[in-house]
Amino acid sequence: MRSRRSWWLIYGACSAVVALALVWITVTVVGLERAEIRARTDAAHQEALRLALWRMDSWLAPQLAQEAARPYFDYQPFYSHARAYTALLSPIRPGEVLTPSPLLSFESQYFSLHFQMGPDGRLTSPQAPIGEYRVLAEDAYLSNERIASNAAVLTSIGDTVTPQQVAECVAQGETPLPPPPIPMATTPRPSPLSRADDALGQQLKSRQELTKRQGAYQQAIEQQQAANVLGADTSVVVGSFVPFWSSGADGEDELIFTRSVLVGDQQYYQGFLCNWDTLRGALVDQVADLFETATLIPVAGAAAGVESGTLLATIPVALQVPPPVAAAAGLMSPARATLALTWFAVLVGIAAVAVTLRASIAFGRKRARFASAVTHELRTPLTTFRMYSEMLADGMVTDDEQRKIYLDTLKGESGRLSNLVENVLAYARLEEGRRSSRSSPTTWAGLLDDVVGPLRQRAASAGVDLAVEGGADDTPLNVDVEAVGQILFNLVDNACKYAPDGTVTLSGHVNAGTLTLRVRDHGPGIPAPLAKAVFDPFERGARHDGDGTPGVGLGLALARGLARDLGGDLQIDAEVRDGACFTLTLPM
Repeated sequence: MRSRRSWWLIYGACSAVVALALVWITVTVVGLERAEIRARTDAAHQEALRLALWRMDSWLAPQLAQEAARPYFDYQPFYSHARAYTALLSPIRPGEVLTPSPLLSFESQYFSLHFQMGPDGRLTSPQAPIGEYRVLAEDAYLSNERIASNAAVLTSIGDTVTPQQVAECVAQGETPLPPPPIPMATTPRPSPLSRADDALGQQLKSRQELTKRQGAYQQAIEQQQAANVLGADTSVVVGSFVPFWSSGADGEDELIFTRSVLVGDQQYYQGFLCNWDTLRGALVDQVADLFETATLIPVAGAAAGVESGTLLATIPVALQVPPPVAAAAGLMSPARATLALTWFAVLVGIAAVAVTLRASIAFGRKRARFASAVTHELRTPLTTFRMYSEMLADGMVTDDEQRKIYLDTLKGESGRLSNLVENVLAYARLEEGRRSSRSSPTTWAGLLDDVVGPLRQRAASAGVDLAVEGGADDTPLNVDVEAVGQILFNLVDNACKYAPDGTVTLSGHVNAGTLTLRVRDHGPGIPAPLAKAVFDPFERGARHDGDGTPGVGLGLALARGLARDLGGDLQIDAEVRDGACFTLTLPM
């Protein structure tokens, strides 16, 4: 018992270790799968974000480049040419001919007003002329209401933007800033799918993309400005437009572009005011197919704390989109399918080992019971053989009648040993499938004649009466007579052992193509809990150590095995309470 318990404890411990290892592997694989899905989702999100920024910058850059290429004198309502000629090629003195600025008739839903700040800090606008220029503009270009509206906007700009602020913004914007450092991972790489490494790589890509967009935008500006330089007065130095945010009179953020214009030793600042609401809507429309909900957030200063992967290269704004939502892993993804197969294989393996261990333990118990039973069964006859043979050989038994009794005893013990060996060999052949059926045609009456003789002899040797009930007729049968005889002999032999006082009844009948034989005794019977166990090999039911009933527990196991090998069955009749009754059914 202790050995069996030890084996089961070892099996349980090994199974627990395997299960825990598999649980750890499952958790790790599922975690890696989720990390991979999350990494792919983040990478796709960053790619979509970079594409969105590229679209917006590509859409806005040409319009800003066109403004950058605008000559500085366009910011005057009317300006004179240094040299002009009539149709007859007669020179015109400077100042006699005035050319209207293109900004007088400029219409844009994105750029509200152009303005110029003089050396004295006074704001003017070609779209809000004053004095004689206003009269001239009202006649041919602008309505009085439009000029008044533009003048109100110009006043609003003057109230919110100071010359010092403009100068600082232009100076800061014209000074190139070093690229922000790429944050380095502070923890070691835990795995090839480390999200920290992946995020670092995405930041690097976003920073490189921002640098490329800034370079492309600056190249477009320089190309447009080249036309502004050719043929222009070399004493005029025009800078690049610098965007900055200012708080309007109503508290709303206003986007303003300004540039420095140095005419001789006179410092001017020129710029234009953007219609931010309209411009923002147009930019967001460019990425509506990439992000259903997106917005642009103003960024002041050097964009400290703002991810470079969300910044536009043309204006100081950041694109804000919903965070990516990682898709759930499929129920039968490759990783999970592999885990499911692994779990199935491991569980089947554990179950197979359990079945094998149980069978091995059961086989060990069976072998122990067999050794114990055979040893017990052989001890008495061998002792009898040795003692009686020595007495007969030494001439210690001189009386002929006593000698006959000894010889009859030796004959009975030899028959008992022969029956034991035959049962063991027959059961071994049955277990190994080496038994060959020897069915032959006979009749119901002929079968009884062949098997009843040995049964009566066994019953008579035990002092038990064998009663045969039921009329035998000439119904044809095709059965293995030897096997049927061995089955009935084992049943009668058991009845003689456990019910030595009384009568053993053998009855039978043929019905619906089935031969039914019943062997009944009137002994103590078989308890219900042991009704199945008595058919197990080497199982002797409730036998105790002091029980002297001979046998190794193979009779009923062999009888049922032979019955099933013949296509029938052997069962205990549970309805019989007085004694034990076995029912053998065989196909005819």
